[in-house]
Parts: sequence; C-alpha cells; structure tokens
Amino acid sequence: MPLTCRALAAPLFLLALVAVVPLRAAPAARLPAASEPPAASMAGGSGPPAALAPEPRVRTTDRRMRRLLDAAVLASPSLRALVDRLQQSDVVVYVQCERYAPSRVAGRLTFVSAAGGRRYVVVRLQRLDSRAQQIALLAHELQHAVEIADTPAIVDGASLAREYRRLGHVSTWSTTPGVAFDTAAAVEMGRRVLIEVSAAE
Repeated sequence: MPLTCRALAAPLFLLALVAVVPLRAAPAARLPAASEPPAASMAGGSGPPAALAPEPRVRTTDRRMRRLLDAAVLASPSLRALVDRLQQSDVVVYVQCERYAPSRVAGRLTFVSAAGGRRYVVVRLQRLDSRAQQIALLAHELQHAVEIADTPAIVDGASLAREYRRLGHVSTWSTTPGVAFDTAAAVEMGRRVLIEVSAAE
C-alpha cells in the first residue's frame, strides 16, 4: 500500500502527517513520460547551460508552483538546503497543486515506486492564498522527502510505514482511512521556513 504524507489545516499553521492508506484510497499519480523534459527550474539566475544541467529532483508542471519554488529557494535558506539535499539523492519529487483537497487535508506525499535506481514520490498541495504558508507547507512535505532520501530501506509503502513508526509518531489528526504519522523534524521545518519567508516579504 502507498504511504501518504498529509498536511492538515490547523490554527496559525499547517501541520503535515504521514499516513498509510489502502491502495483504493490513493489516486494514481500521473508522472511525466521519460521523453518529457523536466518541468521545474529550482532557481533563476546563473548556472550551467540547460543542456548540461542535471535534471532537477523536485519537479512540477504547475506554473504558479514553479514560480513559488524559484522564489522560495532564494528567500529561505532552510528550503534551499532541502532542495540541495534532494538533488544529491535518488528521490524524485513531483509537486502538484490542487484547488480543492479532502476535508482538513492541505497536503500529502505519496510514495509511488522505486525503479531504475530512483525512488519516486508525489506531493499534492492544496492551493493556498497565503504565499508564505504555501511555501511552508511545501517545505514540510519536502522534509518528509528528505527523510525518505536519508532512509535507503524505504522502497515501497510497507517499508515506508515500518520506518515511519521508528522515525515519527502516530497522529490522530487525519480523518481519512489509514494510519497517520508525523515527525518533529517536518513540523519544525515548516515553522522555520514560514518565519524565513515571512521575514523576506
């Protein structure tokens, strides 16, 4: 079964959870075909020519989210460190933004597959009006992606659930089917990035 990170709307901040859900409860993610070019740049400005640049590990086809990503890595040192860590890993993150999300759920990370020496996850975020909270929510989910990157034993939903029982704690926030987890590191990362981005605005 796939593992899903869920972020729940809470007063003043958005908390994210990791939840193991039955396969039928997790909609299939549409990943770009191998022939499609990477969809997200992670920072503007200088860098190697596009033909020589490595494919970004954090990708999106959403134009608004792409702009937020580019701005976020400049405004938040903590988020930039997450992106840099993922760029050196075998984890590929596809970010999608949804106008509507399940009740109380503002974001989630789903483990999709492990193939060809890479592990693939999809982050789905509810579209938020607050730019700072949107970026903080993304940072929370990227922290979970880094936790996966730092744990080679995670190769599917079952192993992800096993490792998150060790890495985090069971949460009762989620109202959807499955067992929900969270980590102190992800909560702290979201708060830190919210402060950094808010200070930069």
